Parts: sequence; C-alpha cells; structure tokens
Amino acid sequence: MSRFSLFVLAIIAAVSPIAVVAGSSVARADVPGPGQTCAVLHATAQDASGRTMWCNPTMTGDHTLVWQYGGMS
Repeated sequence: MSRFSLFVLAIIAAVSPIAVVAGSSVARADVPGPGQTCAVLHATAQDASGRTMWCNPTMTGDHTLVWQYGGMS
C-alpha cells in the first residue's frame, strides 16, 4: 500500500465512530403522549408502551388535533 492509501484509511477509521454516534442520535424520535398536539387527522402512532394512539380533534375548546387513545372519531 502507498502512504496515501494508508493515510486515507487512517482518516476513515478515525471519522467512522464519530459518524455512527452522531447519526444514532439523529435517528431517534420522541414517542407521543396523550394530549400532545399532532398534525395529520387520523394518523396513528405507538406510545412508549406500544399502545396505538390516533390523531383526533379535541372534544372541547378549539378542537385542535391531539394524540388520543380509542381510535378514529
């Protein structure tokens, strides 16, 4: 191997762990909780316990969309 090839290999080996750590923190998403706002009517998501929640309008107030249990309304 040439010196340049070894240099490039050393740079890749040094940068790879940093890229993995940075990428893993970006890939996570926070799970919704009941009452948190959502954007798409009748969308579904799993809460922290794996139960299904639906994006439905609130029954009182200004009828904004929030995560709720119980299916589509």
